[in-house]
Amino acid sequence: MCKGFIFSLMIAGMLVGCSSQPEAVSTSYLLPPSAQSVNVQEANMQQFVTRGKHQPLLVVRPVEMAEHLSGTGLVYQMSETEVVQAQQNLWAESISRQLTRRINKDLRYKQSRYWSTELTPALTVSDSPRLQVKLSQFNGHYTGMAKLAGEWLLLDSDGELKGVYPFAFQVPLDQEGYDAQVKALSEGVDRLTTQIAQRLSINAL
Repeated sequence: MCKGFIFSLMIAGMLVGCSSQPEAVSTSYLLPPSAQSVNVQEANMQQFVTRGKHQPLLVVRPVEMAEHLSGTGLVYQMSETEVVQAQQNLWAESISRQLTRRINKDLRYKQSRYWSTELTPALTVSDSPRLQVKLSQFNGHYTGMAKLAGEWLLLDSDGELKGVYPFAFQVPLDQEGYDAQVKALSEGVDRLTTQIAQRLSINAL
């Protein structure tokens, strides 16, 4: 009985010790807006919105992420073969939804041939061209870079494929940490939407 009592005290002490450990604190991140959209003056906003009433629609379909990028944690590539997903550094919202919204907004500011809009159940898209972005890389990298890679596709109003455009961008992190990684990834998205906007400006669908 004495041994059992001592064992019970030991277990109780271990539980107290465990309960006194600090809880892991998670941090959530949102992709910041592009500098160009931030710089739009309030005085020009009405003119900007009016412009959309006279342009053909371009439907931005939900961004497709490679499976290892589609979780809630930010992704970091530690070597040629090892990829980890953060447990306490998380996307505040689905990264696919954040990217879709960001691409849609960027294209409204960066080109004037089309009025981009996100795909919604209420939207009829049978007669509208479509943009599909697919990402195979969207992560930090052991070389000190943030890397984005994949391809984007343009389809005309009949659903016919008009072009497939691979892309690969790498942006150096200005310091260590996930906050710097998010900012570098955001700059990579800015480069991607600039590339798409330039193509849309010269090619009609």
